[in-house]
Amino acid sequence: MLFGARPLGEEQMSAAPFSVSHAIGVVLATLLGLVFFNALLGVFGLPAAITSLVLFIFLAFLIFLRPQPDRTQS
Repeated sequence: MLFGARPLGEEQMSAAPFSVSHAIGVVLATLLGLVFFNALLGVFGLPAAITSLVLFIFLAFLIFLRPQPDRTQS
């Protein structure tokens, strides 16, 4: 397990099935990230673009590691 992450149970995995809209959102977010990175590269140069990319990855990792609130099902 990586940094205290718990594996998903069968109930949790079946609760979130694959959806086309989610896949489209992932692809669009990736393309938007590429456009944003290239805009930073063109405007501010390579050092600023690399710094912002590293900062983005670090912040995304911190958000991923944050504790999730336990939800009760009604």
